[in-house]
Amino acid sequence: MKRIAAGAWIFWRLFASIVRSGWQISWRILRPTRGFVPGFVEYRFQPMGPGAATVLACLICLTPGTTAVDVDAAAGRMRLHLLDAGNDASEAALQEIRVLFEGAVRTLFAQEGRA
Repeated sequence: MKRIAAGAWIFWRLFASIVRSGWQISWRILRPTRGFVPGFVEYRFQPMGPGAATVLACLICLTPGTTAVDVDAAAGRMRLHLLDAGNDASEAALQEIRVLFEGAVRTLFAQEGRA
């Protein structure tokens, strides 16, 4: 039952994140006075199997403004491209990923890697 709840929670959080991020990016595009500062950041995550890391990367890519460029599940890290990595935006984006998706993905794939 925990896994079903985690899947539903991921779906809801993804939907909310897509709407919110899409609105934020649209608003920033329509207000050209403040530009984007695109850049690459490294995201470290708790150990998880390759399937869970791939799902986490897909969730990140589905959220506007973020793209997973490289995933290393064994090392527990991803290289991400952020549309806005300036000031504290990159740290806020990484914290959002950690809070919104990482724990739920770990719960969803709790049995991965066990024989």
